[in-house]
Amino acid sequence: MKTPLIKLLATVLLLGATSTIFMSVMPDYLSNVLKVDGEVRGALEVPRELPGFLLVFIAGFLVRIQRKRAIAMVFSVGIIAFLGFAFLTDSLLRFVLFMVIWSSAMHAFIPLRDTTAIELAGSGKRGWVLGRVGAFRSLGLILGTAVVWILMSQLKTDFKVTWIIGAALLFPGILISLSLPSSIGEKERVSAKRFVFRKKYRLFYALCMLFGARKQIFLTFAPWLLVSVYQQKAPQLALAMGASALIGIFLKPVFGKLIDKLGERTILMADAALIVLLSSAYAIVPNIAGPGTALVLLYCFFVMDELLFSLSMARTTYLSSIIENESEMVPTIGLGGTIDHIVSMAVPVIGGILWMKVGSWAVFAMAGLVAVITFFTVSTMRK
Repeated sequence: MKTPLIKLLATVLLLGATSTIFMSVMPDYLSNVLKVDGEVRGALEVPRELPGFLLVFIAGFLVRIQRKRAIAMVFSVGIIAFLGFAFLTDSLLRFVLFMVIWSSAMHAFIPLRDTTAIELAGSGKRGWVLGRVGAFRSLGLILGTAVVWILMSQLKTDFKVTWIIGAALLFPGILISLSLPSSIGEKERVSAKRFVFRKKYRLFYALCMLFGARKQIFLTFAPWLLVSVYQQKAPQLALAMGASALIGIFLKPVFGKLIDKLGERTILMADAALIVLLSSAYAIVPNIAGPGTALVLLYCFFVMDELLFSLSMARTTYLSSIIENESEMVPTIGLGGTIDHIVSMAVPVIGGILWMKVGSWAVFAMAGLVAVITFFTVSTMRK
């Protein structure tokens, strides 16, 4: 691999590590420190996903900034967020404030990362390079898992120390980002439009909307089921994420190659079919299996779902294959992110109400319905 690509993958690894720290610690912190219940937990996804809703504007701002400086800005904002978690989140309101800041950094990185990776790899290796991005993100997840496990399970440190270590992991990312070649993204930056909407990309927009619903149900309620019903803690959730990451190091590059070989239509239809099965299992198992058996199976489902998330790279490779102008990649991914998060902000609220009024099974039944719709939507994609 070329040196610029290795540097980009290093930034993916670091952000993957800090993302794991946040996602594994957050449910434990909300439940056991801030005493948040299920309905409020669902509602908190609205501010957390707000930067994703605004991604079309964030991408429009970043597209005119030199690419390496834009990536360095992501790391700087992330450091501010983690230091805020460490020292200023003794109330739910303050936690939400820094959660939004952190979420802004993470969402801004997605179009920058994918566009830069595809540019560095060339059109013939879109799936290949995004598979490597997924593998390095998995390496970051393992690193983040190790940090949480060592600090909170072995050394028995408090939440503050974990947040500080997360901020420390982000600092090298600034230096690595600024060392990327200045030529990356320069052609696109000169001719870039801040906003792009084309009828030609309507299937991409539809897939973003459906993925937003599918994604948020599992991101919010799969770990919440483990924490609130089965009394699992941050170290256990981190280990599950670490297990999926370890498998993903080897599996995600294979997924990328399969996308290049079989095409996006086949891969995305297979993904939707698997999600139908997984959703059904989440809904049924807690009601028919004993607590011990159910817990083991739910962790297996959790790992499988984490791996299936990586198949969403097929949406990006599909877009890159139909894009009219390379300068439209960042703003189009940004608009796709906004569409994704319009749904992402609504679904957890609906899911939280279903959880409280009907039961956890209804939330995952809703995920299965979304997957069925996705399957038939993808089937309209030309081979």
